Amino acid sequence: MGMGDELHFHKTSSKNNMVLWGIFVMLLLLTAGVFFLLPKFVQAPDPETIRVAVAPPTTANSAVQEEGLSPFEEAQRLRQREAAQNTLAGLLELQEALEKKEVARWAEEDFNAGIELARTGDVAYREQRFIEADSLYLQGLQTLQSIIDREAETYENLMRDGDTAMSEGDASAADTAYSLALMINPESGDAVTGMERARVLNDVLQRLEEGRNMQAANRLEEARDLYRQARELDPAHPAVQTALTNVATAINERDFAAAMSRGYASLQSGNPDAARTAFEQAGALKPGSAEVASALQQAEDQKTFAALSIHLEAARNSEATENWPAAMAAWNEALAVDPNLVSALQGKLRSESRNNLDVFLQTTVENPLRLAEEELWSQTSQVLVDARRIPDAGPRLQNQMAQVQRFLELARVPANVQFQSDGITEVTLLRVGSLGLFNSQTLSLTPGNYVAVGVRPGYRDVRQEFVVTIDGQAPVVSVACSDPV
Repeated sequence: MGMGDELHFHKTSSKNNMVLWGIFVMLLLLTAGVFFLLPKFVQAPDPETIRVAVAPPTTANSAVQEEGLSPFEEAQRLRQREAAQNTLAGLLELQEALEKKEVARWAEEDFNAGIELARTGDVAYREQRFIEADSLYLQGLQTLQSIIDREAETYENLMRDGDTAMSEGDASAADTAYSLALMINPESGDAVTGMERARVLNDVLQRLEEGRNMQAANRLEEARDLYRQARELDPAHPAVQTALTNVATAINERDFAAAMSRGYASLQSGNPDAARTAFEQAGALKPGSAEVASALQQAEDQKTFAALSIHLEAARNSEATENWPAAMAAWNEALAVDPNLVSALQGKLRSESRNNLDVFLQTTVENPLRLAEEELWSQTSQVLVDARRIPDAGPRLQNQMAQVQRFLELARVPANVQFQSDGITEVTLLRVGSLGLFNSQTLSLTPGNYVAVGVRPGYRDVRQEFVVTIDGQAPVVSVACSDPV
């Protein structure tokens, strides 16, 4: 019996042991009959006609056959055969399990070695060398068991081989490695995933290559689309994510540079608002960028400068036309933009001073009789002296100074004022003195506002106001009490 007995014999051998003992006894009886009874009925063959059909048994077997076996020895041989059969049964179970996993594809050498030991055991078994057969079967079983014991290690090695092949772009080798790993561990989700990735690897690599060519040609969006297609095929491929990151960076850098260029172009064209918008777009692409911060400051400075330039120009134009209220307003607007601008501070002081002078002189021009008061005449004279020291006086100031100078002179030129009364009314000229009783008299009075008062006992007092104008014109003043009390 050999490996062809397989597991069925192992399972039924124990049941047949008793039958074998009966057969053994019957064989003993038949042997005795052959030796003692058959020669009496059969003639001896002619030696010349005898042909060897089967190889003669070995010396040891011949000795056994010649000597015969005792029942005890035959029983021992049966036990040895059973042991060999049991060992063989275990070997056959391992063989079947490994063959289901297509062991020949991932452990062919060791598997063949184990099977060869079993076949050698078969030879010993057929020759009834059961102890030797059992030993050889056991070695074969142990060889197959070692394959099973190394399954986890073999699986891990195959998975590593698959990963290495994937990283090297060898789709076929990767697929083979993952497939073998799946044979060892049919429940492995990683092996299934590896096979799926390996089978699209060439498509992934093709899209990556096409994407790199597009990126080199600066066709960044097309490159990104190809990388995204590769990611849909294999999201786990490390080169895919790297490529997407790189192209995203390239797109960001391109858009950033374009936004900055637009911003600087707007600055050059004097449009700080448009420049700021472009720089803010660049800042959204690169948050915290020092370059963007500097550019935004330039835009703000230009906007400030532009606003200042408008206000400063308006202030200077107003000064040039001697419109001092407008000049002051423009200087204040400039200072609202930059409170520390020295030129605006100086301009504001200058415009305020000139505006005060303008108001003072214009008031005198419009109301020259103010000069009738000595204090105002003296103050105006000093102001006029100071005004003449102003360089590059404009036509308005020159005209004001000329008019004021003339009014100062006229303010000291007296005019003859004729007074009339009834001779019985006491007349007094306020700020001048009593004129007494008279019918008519003439006084020389400088320009100004005057009040004449008439008093007569038993009559209501009279009060007569009159003006001696700056041009020397004077009215006739009549003062007489005629309304009895």
